[in-house]
Amino acid sequence: MGVKGEAMASQAGQVPEIHGTATHAPIDAALIQLQLERLLASPHLRHSKRCQALLNYVVDAYIDGSLDKVKERTIGFEVFHRDPDYDTNEDSVVRTTALDIRKRLAQYYAEEGHETELRILLPPGSYVPEFRVPAPPATIAATVAAEPTEPTPGAAPQKSPRWMLWAGGVAALAVVAAAVVISARFRATELDLFWRPLVDDGNAAIICIEQPQRIYRFEGPRFDRLNEIMVGTPAAPAPPDEVRQSTSIQLSELRSAGDRYFSNGDLLAAIRVGTLLSRKGKNFEVLGDRATSYHELRGRPAVLLGQFNHKWMTDLGGSLRYRLDKDPARRLYYVRDHSNGGKIIAESTAEENRPDEYVIVSRLFDAATEKMVIAVAGMTFRGTAAGGDFLTNASYIHDALAGAPADWPHKNLQVVIRTALVSGTAGPPKVVATYFW
Repeated sequence: MGVKGEAMASQAGQVPEIHGTATHAPIDAALIQLQLERLLASPHLRHSKRCQALLNYVVDAYIDGSLDKVKERTIGFEVFHRDPDYDTNEDSVVRTTALDIRKRLAQYYAEEGHETELRILLPPGSYVPEFRVPAPPATIAATVAAEPTEPTPGAAPQKSPRWMLWAGGVAALAVVAAAVVISARFRATELDLFWRPLVDDGNAAIICIEQPQRIYRFEGPRFDRLNEIMVGTPAAPAPPDEVRQSTSIQLSELRSAGDRYFSNGDLLAAIRVGTLLSRKGKNFEVLGDRATSYHELRGRPAVLLGQFNHKWMTDLGGSLRYRLDKDPARRLYYVRDHSNGGKIIAESTAEENRPDEYVIVSRLFDAATEKMVIAVAGMTFRGTAAGGDFLTNASYIHDALAGAPADWPHKNLQVVIRTALVSGTAGPPKVVATYFW
């Protein structure tokens, strides 16, 4: 979808054509300017002079075919009045402002009513704007027309029978009724609005699943013998407990193998989320957290699924209001409110037969990846499974957002849920707390 590298407009007052859109015709500069003015006047951008100045500068440079001016040092000099030779490593004003613009644009286009507008984007890692022309929405059109009948020569003019007029009126009403039914059927639900920032993003999403750290395999010369002692063989069962208890194992005979596996609850949550994204036509990739690099996450929306040890959830959770905590000595899990001095708002035992678990679901724009992130942090894999159920169930999302502010679709949010455990299986989630910012 990019238009980088194009330096000149194909015609006066027009910018180079945008491929991969509903139309291949060049976009008129006046249309771009109109959309830019609409963005600058929106609540998301009108209160930030820096964002307005930078966005206005790069779009004007693009329209003028002056992409040589769209460089960090040049922008710093011309827009933010820095010295021509200022150190961009020491002064990140251009980068931080561009990051802020990306967040504000994402919030603007996530709002209802902007679906058919030209999209002006500032892609990660670049200051050259990109433009996307949305496909025209499907429309329902119907025409009920009565054509006059040519009279037979010499014959008196004939009036249309009343039943024809009545039938035409009924047909018109039927069309209106059908349009109303279709409109109601496809009205966005809270579930749609919750996922819209991620689904509408032009980049393929990542479903990143935590991989267990405490799974090991035997290695070394006693590999086969130790496996026989632990699990037996197809021909012979494992020896009695006394043999296993008297067998010593060196740490050098163990190798971490967690990067080969997923916990079943985490995998169930990933399957639910993947199914939902597939229904919405969203491309995605499933990766384990051990195999996922920052390079892969940067610039792509993500769904993080896991518990305490998720490689990428640890840094993310440090800035959030609600966070999970654990007391190994007392064998307790906590949910803490860090906007209230770390107050404990919920707790559960870490014993295997515990009656419940708590899960924190977060949806926020992540400054590190410059994209929307949806994270499920469960106390264990059972909680993650409940979080995946919550994320993909329209009824659960509706109940959780019953008291949400009207503009919640454009805000970051957290939901703390409790799930009862019945024979080790997570039950329906219940909302404990919500927060929007």
